[in-house]
Amino acid sequence: MDFPIRPLLIDCRIELRKALRHFENTQLAQRLEEALATIQPPASTPAGRTAPQVAYAWQMAARSLKHSHSSLYAELQKEALRLLEAGPGFTDAQAEIDRLQQDLEAAEELAGQAKLARMKATGQLSTICKALAAAAPHVAETGDAQATALARLEALMRGAGSVAAVTSAAGAAADLAEVPPPPLVLELVKAGQREFTKSQREFAVAEAMIVTGWQYTPVELLERGEAWLAALLLNPEIAG
Repeated sequence: MDFPIRPLLIDCRIELRKALRHFENTQLAQRLEEALATIQPPASTPAGRTAPQVAYAWQMAARSLKHSHSSLYAELQKEALRLLEAGPGFTDAQAEIDRLQQDLEAAEELAGQAKLARMKATGQLSTICKALAAAAPHVAETGDAQATALARLEALMRGAGSVAAVTSAAGAAADLAEVPPPPLVLELVKAGQREFTKSQREFAVAEAMIVTGWQYTPVELLERGEAWLAALLLNPEIAG
């Protein structure tokens, strides 16, 4: 059982270390360690050992490591110095917990964005396949969506589309001003074969700000060019 007095003594020790340069050499430091050991030995301290004994054992092990594995000792020393210079967070366990919680939340947010991007890409791919199926219905399904789409695209490029295909293509052209811009428009803009409409450009900028995590202003995004914006919407991963 962890008595309420234990956290108080630990806080006192932390503050005294900050206030007194040679606190560890004082009698008060020894009394605090004895009191903490009496109340409850730390979970990470071997049974029957005090915190100073454990610290001294680590010190001796580090000295031995310095001679046997000097490169490893240098890395350990570098990390220890980094922790000591980390500020209050190093001596405050709760601050470290809060930081880890923030890292976890940030990772979950990134995972959510990645999932949304994958869903969006899947939807865009499905739209392209349906458009090709409508434009070249005479090309049979092969069971491989990518192979079928490429075969239909090749047929259209050879001009082998039927009258129905031309009609479908004309109908699709009427949707080129759609907002959000369909994948066909994004591909054409990316290739430099057309430009966004005003509404599509506004949508693309707003979407790009979200995808890039608000790192850029609308003006900075527009300076990158519409082709870059279209490529970003087609593949949000390039933002990283």
